[in-house]
Amino acid sequence: MKIEERKSAVLEYLQFERDERIPELIEAHDGDVEYVINEIWGPLTTILDGKTDNDLMDIINSIMDKDTYENEFNEFKEYMGGDDITELDCNLVWEIITHND
Repeated sequence: MKIEERKSAVLEYLQFERDERIPELIEAHDGDVEYVINEIWGPLTTILDGKTDNDLMDIINSIMDKDTYENEFNEFKEYMGGDDITELDCNLVWEIITHND
């Protein structure tokens, strides 16, 4: 699978998180954004907040275009197990985004 296809799959994943999962989670808690931020996801709900598709692609490029990405990917794959490249890419990029402080 080419890197551009892999990036596209990660973009779809981040769009899902932004557009569906997080809003559904907030809705499931009666719209209580503060509760979701403080008790469930912490700052993760705000990481994608207000990001356009271009912003998401910039984030993906900044991670996946690094010279070290393939090594990080291979280490992550070994640690996590499994062979689904798309799932591994999505999970690794999500880990990098959420622990980038």
